[in-house]
Amino acid sequence: MLEYSAPGKLFISGEWAILEVGNYGLVAAINNRVHVSIEPSDKMRVTAEEFKIHDAKAVYEDGKVSFSGLDDKSRAAMKLIGEALSVSLRYLEDSGIDSKPFHLSTSSRDTQFEVNGEMKKVGFGSSAAVVVAAIAAVLDFHGYDATKDEIYKLSTIAHYYAQGKVGSAFDVAASTYGGLFVYSRFDPVWLTKKVEAGESLRSIVSQDWPSLVIEELEVPDNFRLLVGWTGESASTSAAIKQMNEFKAANSSEYYRLYNDIACIASRAIESFKAGNNDEFLECLNENEEALADLGKASGVNIETPELKKLSQIAEDYGATGKLSGAGGGDCGIAVCFDDITANNITAAWQDEGLTPLDVTIDRQGVRKE
Repeated sequence: MLEYSAPGKLFISGEWAILEVGNYGLVAAINNRVHVSIEPSDKMRVTAEEFKIHDAKAVYEDGKVSFSGLDDKSRAAMKLIGEALSVSLRYLEDSGIDSKPFHLSTSSRDTQFEVNGEMKKVGFGSSAAVVVAAIAAVLDFHGYDATKDEIYKLSTIAHYYAQGKVGSAFDVAASTYGGLFVYSRFDPVWLTKKVEAGESLRSIVSQDWPSLVIEELEVPDNFRLLVGWTGESASTSAAIKQMNEFKAANSSEYYRLYNDIACIASRAIESFKAGNNDEFLECLNENEEALADLGKASGVNIETPELKKLSQIAEDYGATGKLSGAGGGDCGIAVCFDDITANNITAAWQDEGLTPLDVTIDRQGVRKE
């Protein structure tokens, strides 16, 4: 049996603006990992613990994996895993490697937290991590020694097939490469044309992807990243749909607000690289305000009252706090550079009904266990 794991993600600076080509964001991979195991089998089967699906029979035909014996809800839940397997097996075909039957099992238990006796998903990007770990496992199972660049690109293409569109894939990058890094998305128009023209996966993966930047940064010893859960779950896909409607109706305002966020994120990145902690924290404060402005203008529920409370507590202790990701619930973060401030913030969060989560930056990315 082979086992692989991949970390989750947190956005530090540059949310929303990262969707547009040429903008930069600061992203962290975190130590809450998804686990995937693979072993020989008489037929292709998949177990997905998070969906309560056991030994689902799968068939690979004409470049596509399909599942039998699943109801509509389960089939929809398995779509992303199915595309990860399809892309992996097609890539092996392109490389002259025949597929063999296997049993693949996934578990995202470590990306959930127990809150008041219940396990909760908190927005750490477990779906991207499952795809990354699954693709790495399937390729290795067939004797293919994949690079992280190959895994990242194949995982991004699998997301495209599953969702019918190309996201920024910053979560895929976090799960693949790990660490704290600067990210700027590839050109989605370029990738869409390549995929829809039927170009081979091997050809697409071997090319340099226009505009893509992934630059790992050193994390100073005194950097403290705190994560608090608001108690509310958020739907990123619904928020993005609503934001796209705002973009269509108010494109000039949309680009003005996105440009504000992008400029702040670039300044945050430069101040972090320079070791200017005070300026970095100030940039994160400005980022929080710019995200709140975007929410008010677009009507998208970005900064909820609970996220605002989480941020304000951090600021009260001389740190900075902000939402992380698309907003609307899930997690917020606080950043500071000493343990006393960090401990004060987490204690105050608990006093206000917010749940501190035990999270650290994960430097490794996808790995074989």
